[in-house]
Amino acid sequence: MTAAAPKRFHWIDYAKAIGILLVVFGHVIIGMRFSAFTQFPPWMQTTEFYVYSFHMPLFFLLSGYVFPISKDKAFGRFLGSSLINLFLPYLIWNVLFALLKNLSSDSVHVAVPLSDIPKVILHPIQHFWFLPYLFLIRFLYWFAERIDGSRGLGVLAAGFSAWYLIYWALGIQDAVDPRFYMGLAMFGLGTLLERRSELLDALRRVGTLAACILAWAALATVCYLYGVGLFVPLAALAGAAAVVSLALLLPAPAAPGSRALAFLGEASLGIYITHGIFIALTRTLLLKVHVTAIGVHILLGTTVAVICPITLVIVANRLGLSPFIGLGRNWSSRYLRGHVFRDTQPLARPGNN
Repeated sequence: MTAAAPKRFHWIDYAKAIGILLVVFGHVIIGMRFSAFTQFPPWMQTTEFYVYSFHMPLFFLLSGYVFPISKDKAFGRFLGSSLINLFLPYLIWNVLFALLKNLSSDSVHVAVPLSDIPKVILHPIQHFWFLPYLFLIRFLYWFAERIDGSRGLGVLAAGFSAWYLIYWALGIQDAVDPRFYMGLAMFGLGTLLERRSELLDALRRVGTLAACILAWAALATVCYLYGVGLFVPLAALAGAAAVVSLALLLPAPAAPGSRALAFLGEASLGIYITHGIFIALTRTLLLKVHVTAIGVHILLGTTVAVICPITLVIVANRLGLSPFIGLGRNWSSRYLRGHVFRDTQPLARPGNN
């Protein structure tokens, strides 16, 4: 039986939609760079760098913002929802993706030997790193909130944010994946943003949007040209803030186009989990018929890797199969069933709109 959709507010779905489109587009490009492609012009590598500078920090920021919806749950419910929405999708699709990479080894990044399949459970391949990292980060912040309430969240967020800046500023090398540090910091900043409504008020201005875009472009360019470490987290924050600002400025999802965009955000988990398979399959088929035009690969790869996961998500939800095939909980879209959205409380706290 499909569960009713939780109360949510549309600007977050807009932001997630923009983020997931960038994720798919970026993975199409990076997939071409590491596959059997002989053409890879410099502009594609530059585009890849700019997209990667902020699109995953954005998702950690948004996850931190909606964290209050989960933090009040008892440990058992919190663990259950985390297992269904993060761990099981990672376990199922990480292994499945590794198996499929062996079927098209000439057009994927690096094929995973069948003997190494059990190892991918502890070592995520490609984009699946996000799921176990978010799983762990949510628990760290959940325990911090249980120990010392909002102050515990604030201390943890401030500490990890400071460490993330120091880490890049000093060029520290350790055994921890830098993306984990990034997730810890951006998730924490998201929890702080949720408690400071005046920051959202400030972000919902055209001038702020322009400033964030300019700051991100300048910081990312310095990183790209000169490799200034301190600017890496600053560019990530500026880029994520620009997307949030744009999402806040967009109107309520009343028109078909805005509803479709918001639905992409609603379905972003399913798209994120499965899009890599459809990118690889599309690239494999195009190369089999000797299609090497970059534009065709980008257009078809991105389109197929958005439409096919959405179709899979819709079918799985209607059949009530999502938890069993690693697509998270069953849910019912508010954007596809005619819910009336009004922009009267666009900055409402999670669960109150």
